[in-house]
Amino acid sequence: MVPTLTKRQSQLYSFIKNFILTKGYSPSYQEMLEHMNLHSKQGIFDYLKSLQKHGKIKQIKYMARSIEVI
Repeated sequence: MVPTLTKRQSQLYSFIKNFILTKGYSPSYQEMLEHMNLHSKQGIFDYLKSLQKHGKIKQIKYMARSIEVI
């Protein structure tokens, strides 16, 4: 059974997906922080990690704006 995304995970996933569709590149950590109203990059990192585990995104380590929606 595949676990579903939490409300906050879904919120970030939708933001990333729409951002890429409208701008053609993925959002920065700062843009995601502001959208999610968080104060720590670690919070965004944790959300991105969980989205990767759910198979929703792919990310290249150590490369800026490298998020891809699967």
